[in-house]
Amino acid sequence: MKPTRSDQVASFLRCFAVQGSWNYRSLVAGGLANAMLPLLRRIYAGDPVRLRAAVERHLEPFNGHPYLCPMAVTALARLEHDGESPERIDRFRSALRAPLGAVGDELVWATWRPFCLLLSITIFWLWGRPWVAVGVFLLAYNLGHIWLRAWSFRRGWTEGLGVGKDLGDPPWARVVPWITSLNLLLIGSAVVLVSWLVAPDTLGRWGVALALAAAALLGYARPALGERLAAGLVLAAPVLLVLLGA
Repeated sequence: MKPTRSDQVASFLRCFAVQGSWNYRSLVAGGLANAMLPLLRRIYAGDPVRLRAAVERHLEPFNGHPYLCPMAVTALARLEHDGESPERIDRFRSALRAPLGAVGDELVWATWRPFCLLLSITIFWLWGRPWVAVGVFLLAYNLGHIWLRAWSFRRGWTEGLGVGKDLGDPPWARVVPWITSLNLLLIGSAVVLVSWLVAPDTLGRWGVALALAAAALLGYARPALGERLAAGLVLAAPVLLVLLGA
């Protein structure tokens, strides 16, 4: 039987706890199987033997980024629904592990989370209100990761075996380079704002601000060079602050 909307909602909500039973043997497999359970119960309604076999199959070791695991949940459930052989399901399941981890790590841990953090830091330096900075971070980050979970859950069921093309050319592929460049600009801007506050005189403030702003803009225009500039600014910031405060 095809899962109902209530089955899908129950499965999606369980995806938020996909790491709840993480362990060194099966990694997130327990959470994955738990999230699939409402779908599998509907697919194998009236056939407890096949239901048990499907659950045990998905308890084998599996890993992936937690925000993209919903894609594995629904894509694998779609294969179960379509009557694919256990061997093909196992091969597909193994093939999903590396892409789900690599794509998710690059998008979330290396791009989106740093952007939200740097944005909130910049807002704090500009307005000096911690609750605003914290609120911006929580709102932006959670909107992003909930959208990613919902998108991956929907695409998994819709595409089934075809989710590989979504992972190979995801909808955010053209946005990530811009966010990466913006992260570099925000790093430079944070140092500029600190220097502005502690510079001993107006001329010194403007000189430091313009120099660091130019470095940040250069990093934005040339990301490869910008990575080194941004790292240099961060490392030089403590020394710069001491000199300016002397």
